[in-house]
Amino acid sequence: MKSTKFSVRLQVLRHGKKLSQQQLADELNKFSNGEFNISKSMISRWENGKTDPQMDYVRLLKNYFKVPANYFIEDKIEHSFENEANKDIYKYSIVNGVSKKESDHIVIMRQLEPFRQKNVYTYTKNQLDEQNGISEMSKKYIVNNRCTAAGTPIDGNYEDAQQEIVVRNEVPRGADEVVTIAGDSMQPLLMRGSQAFVHYQPVPDYDGQIVIVSIKDIGVTCKKIYREDGKIRLKSINEKYDDLIYPAQDVRVIGKIITQKNKP
Repeated sequence: MKSTKFSVRLQVLRHGKKLSQQQLADELNKFSNGEFNISKSMISRWENGKTDPQMDYVRLLKNYFKVPANYFIEDKIEHSFENEANKDIYKYSIVNGVSKKESDHIVIMRQLEPFRQKNVYTYTKNQLDEQNGISEMSKKYIVNNRCTAAGTPIDGNYEDAQQEIVVRNEVPRGADEVVTIAGDSMQPLLMRGSQAFVHYQPVPDYDGQIVIVSIKDIGVTCKKIYREDGKIRLKSINEKYDDLIYPAQDVRVIGKIITQKNKP
């Protein structure tokens, strides 16, 4: 297909009147009072750039669409006409494969006053968010991008680790942070590389609860916690790991695990 000025501009005009090629042929024959016998195939050849119409046909098209005489041949059209405001939109539609319906929406949008355009945009954006399951009520800002061990504790100060605030959907109620599990001691419940939601609280709800703890001079880890006679026992789910026992004053609970989000 060879695209020419004439072929593109004819398509622009036809789409502007929402006519099929057959309908345009019928309209032109009626408009000419039977002087011409134009077929759908002729319109198709003109729009595909396979043939150029004779000047008599060009004049007929000019009169029917009410466009300037040089519309089909000039590089730049200085005069205005009823479809001029929408010409570029329909041309873009033709060249880039945008549907006619989508182009019509843009044409209508351009006719609205600015404040009405803003209202349409806001409504459309809200509809898209609703379709994607996103709403302001479902959004939550939550700390992300920190790791915790599930095995040997990670050295370093947990509070000094790099962190950022991200928006997450489907965040469990009470979640304050999402952490990445760096080891395998809590498998199969918390897999290496998975993400777990944490609720900050300094005291566990019960013995055997899965928590994130900071161990003095050692690091941070994720374990089941048991309080026993002034000591803290940290137990793994993975049986290949031995229990860790520390003085109670050396163990600080950061928070409890709420749920898990698997690594993509």
